[in-house]
Amino acid sequence: MMRLLFRAAILVLIIGTSATGQNLSGDNFATANQAKKATVTFAYVETPGFVYKDASGKLTGICVDIMDDFLTYVKSTYGINVNARFVGNGSSFRAMYNGVKNGSKGVFGLGNITMTEARKSEIKFSPAFIKNFAILVTHNSVPTLNSKSEIPQKFNGFTAYTAKGTLNEKRINAIKDQYYPGLKIEYVNSSPEVLDKILADKQSFSFLDLAFYFDAVKDRDPIKRHQVGDEGSEEFAFIMPLSSDWQPIMDEFFAANGGYKNTTEYKKILVNHLGLSAVKLLDTTSE
Repeated sequence: MMRLLFRAAILVLIIGTSATGQNLSGDNFATANQAKKATVTFAYVETPGFVYKDASGKLTGICVDIMDDFLTYVKSTYGINVNARFVGNGSSFRAMYNGVKNGSKGVFGLGNITMTEARKSEIKFSPAFIKNFAILVTHNSVPTLNSKSEIPQKFNGFTAYTAKGTLNEKRINAIKDQYYPGLKIEYVNSSPEVLDKILADKQSFSFLDLAFYFDAVKDRDPIKRHQVGDEGSEEFAFIMPLSSDWQPIMDEFFAANGGYKNTTEYKKILVNHLGLSAVKLLDTTSE
């Protein structure tokens, strides 16, 4: 699929609003299809490679580019001119998620959002756009784990940092339940804060999604991957409120022209924002 690259005309960036401090809303597809115009709202959580600011301060990333392609599809297929606005400051996964869950109609959530059965009772999902890969990390001074059963010994006295409401929090709790009942867990607001804690506290560990891990590696941060803890069983998707009727249109977009994820454009987006080595690692989790 060729992208029309008209984002500058359709995306209005709203800085500094809180996704939880207002009731987010946007136009439903049925209304938009009649009027041939619409305004939709994008709540987001900043995620390396997925949603981030470039050198000029403009939001970019895999999610932004895919949604640009989606709005191009809506324009070319249905003749609808869409004005899209970003809300929030991108600092909190929970703020983004709750903003969408409590929003109405034409609202979309962008970021590292894992599809789960439990969440399907609260929100709607698009088709998955990428497979997640969670990596167990520590400061690089920590001895390498050869088995998760070594956690009580090699991570003795450690603190686990995680953000509430995430799949990585569940992973930390699973380690506490299965291997280390006395584990101390401290909560932060976001994955970047988790990474900061790991780098500052040599007696700590956590899980990071692939994008955050590769961003740390790219920055040459003193971080270690413990491969025995790798997990790659979930997929990321965009989310919508239960009141939204945009889900079937997103399904159409991902299925069109032989499947969006099979297109050269999609693959270029992944390499552009994650790098070739990250994409190769993602490919290994899909085999």
